[in-house]
Amino acid sequence: MELVSIVGVTPQANEAAAAASGRTRAIGAIMIGIGVFTGLVFAMGVSSAAHSGLTFNPVNLSNAPWHVSDLTVATRWVNAVIALLMVALGLEVIIRSPRRAVMVRFGVVAVLFLFALLFWVVRTPGPSPVPVINFTAVLIGSSEVAMVLIFGALSGVMCERSGVVNIAIEGQFIGGAFIGTMLASTTHSFIFAALGGAVIGGLLGLLLAFLSLRYLSDQIIVGVVLVTMIGSFSSYLNLQVFTPFPQFNTGTLAPNLAIPLISKIPIIGPVFFDQSGFFYFMLILVGAVSFALFKTRYGLHVRAVGEHPRAAATVGINVVRVRYINVVLGGAIAGVGGVAFMASQGQFQPGYTSGLGYIALAAMIFGRWRPSGAVVASVLFGLSVYLSQNLQTYNVPVSTYILNMFPYIITIAVVSGLIGRVRAPAADGIPYHRE
Repeated sequence: MELVSIVGVTPQANEAAAAASGRTRAIGAIMIGIGVFTGLVFAMGVSSAAHSGLTFNPVNLSNAPWHVSDLTVATRWVNAVIALLMVALGLEVIIRSPRRAVMVRFGVVAVLFLFALLFWVVRTPGPSPVPVINFTAVLIGSSEVAMVLIFGALSGVMCERSGVVNIAIEGQFIGGAFIGTMLASTTHSFIFAALGGAVIGGLLGLLLAFLSLRYLSDQIIVGVVLVTMIGSFSSYLNLQVFTPFPQFNTGTLAPNLAIPLISKIPIIGPVFFDQSGFFYFMLILVGAVSFALFKTRYGLHVRAVGEHPRAAATVGINVVRVRYINVVLGGAIAGVGGVAFMASQGQFQPGYTSGLGYIALAAMIFGRWRPSGAVVASVLFGLSVYLSQNLQTYNVPVSTYILNMFPYIITIAVVSGLIGRVRAPAADGIPYHRE
């Protein structure tokens, strides 16, 4: 038995472990490099007299939180602390070579880098016309982006846990946003808008499932075609319907539903307890999906179908039916995410989801196909997307196009496995042939 155990540790396994360890150390080195750059440029590269302002009172909120005084910090020393934290995280990755949460550590370093850049830009004296960072406003804006990403990531989890790759999340976002703005503008009800978004997203999911499961089409190609089709069709309808009839695209924003008393708590109150109904629904949905996938018989069937469909079929599980149900439900969730995006951004415009569906897929992979992990990843990506889109307002001496590339660079790094390998469900994307 001992000999078998020894022989079982194959050279290939040792090589794979060594490669994973080497990749982890490389990521740690990159994190250290980012930290050193931050320390040299954003900390030591500024005057010791430079200072940055922080304010914690959001603007344009009717239910303003209890007032918190502004804070002025020394730019050099704040960024030095941030740089040391980055280096410490990188050293910890190199020394310990952790198997889990390497991507989370890298995401934290990426967000810290953006905050260090922001502190550096708003310093006085400095290039920015705005000498302060509205920290609460940054968190609120980031939470709106993260909310949409969580809807998309949950859609991906539902589909891929059952073995179907849903590249069409971007198209389901667009379809949900389009139908949502029409219904919200005509009925003045975001409940009807959400239902409409769920229907259009579910129908797109049904089409994806039909082509992938009935005709065994390549799921990646089908998803890309659906995104292209919906994107083009929505642009056509925008020109033919919304342009001549603007009353169908009024850009109504969903009202905030403040929870009494706790919404007044500074910083966290406006971020978590003074949001739209979509935000609260997203929180409920995270818990519901997690419970359904990991605490119910239905979830056991879903995971069995996504890992070993033939074994699942031998015990009486209808593989195709389970996949149909999950892909349709996943599409409906993404459709509601599109409505949530519209409800926080305003009027529908062609292409204004800006690839969030693909970033949501990266967040799902980042989170290892688990709802809780997808939430953490979506928060990190949400901060990254929001900061990269708003740094230009501070006259950052970097091209706007370069800043807008930042979240997509992280997305490519995650999807390609540069920030650690992750294992998808074994049957993910593999056509199932009925016997």
